[in-house]
Amino acid sequence: MLTFLFGFSNNQTHQSNYISIDHIPIAVKNLGNIKNMLSELLCFKVKEGREHAGIKNCFIKFQDGTYLEFITPTDSLQEIGKNYADFLKKRQGGTSFAVSVENSGSLIQYMNVKSISYKIDSNKIWKTIEPKSGGIFFIEYSNKQWKDSKINTTHLNTALSLKSIYFLSNDVLFDLKKYKSFGFSDKGDGIFLNVPYRKLVVGHSNLYLLDESKSIKIKQSLNQSNMTGICGFEIKIKSLSTLNKLIENMPNVTIEKRQTITYLKDINLFFVFTE
Repeated sequence: MLTFLFGFSNNQTHQSNYISIDHIPIAVKNLGNIKNMLSELLCFKVKEGREHAGIKNCFIKFQDGTYLEFITPTDSLQEIGKNYADFLKKRQGGTSFAVSVENSGSLIQYMNVKSISYKIDSNKIWKTIEPKSGGIFFIEYSNKQWKDSKINTTHLNTALSLKSIYFLSNDVLFDLKKYKSFGFSDKGDGIFLNVPYRKLVVGHSNLYLLDESKSIKIKQSLNQSNMTGICGFEIKIKSLSTLNKLIENMPNVTIEKRQTITYLKDINLFFVFTE
């Protein structure tokens, strides 16, 4: 087993190389409906995207550079458009997630040492490394200081950043081993909404692996009874009281002392807002 790489232990190398969960692509059937829901009901500022590569998109951008990307296919003859069209044959919702890194070269060497198969894509803005096991990709930006404008990152609901992902797993130990092989840190067991989870940390972000077999109430609040994969996000906000006043009359909202949870049943996702 390799103990040191570039002068650091494996864990030290990857905790310093990983920045955070960068963004999550979310497949939806009707982009217009989603934009209205996000802006009118949840009081996010929605940034318009564009049509390209067989898809059209829009974004929720945050001050720290993290974001959510909502995508609908427009041309399934193009590769990317076909990927999202195929995903939507099963369900709407989060398709995968990206983790931003400081140095893609260090990550590639680590993947080679661990015998993890991957593919690389790049352009003038970013380079991506995608393990063939699927569900995750890593991204290095050419300009790591770039952040979107205040116009696009200032939200009426006071949202600041994407902090965590909740993931329904039908084999928590298998998924735990998978993400630990990429260098994620295992932080042990816990409970969320009465569901056992295993917490992993990557950079400044968290990944919660929820036991799918014990997530009956969560799945009942979504639109897919046998769903696995990304099911929710934690969004850090400045003021829960401000958010709660804005969405208190919205259906499928649970307001608790330290968090507010809202379910977007049609797209199989929930938002956990925390200060």
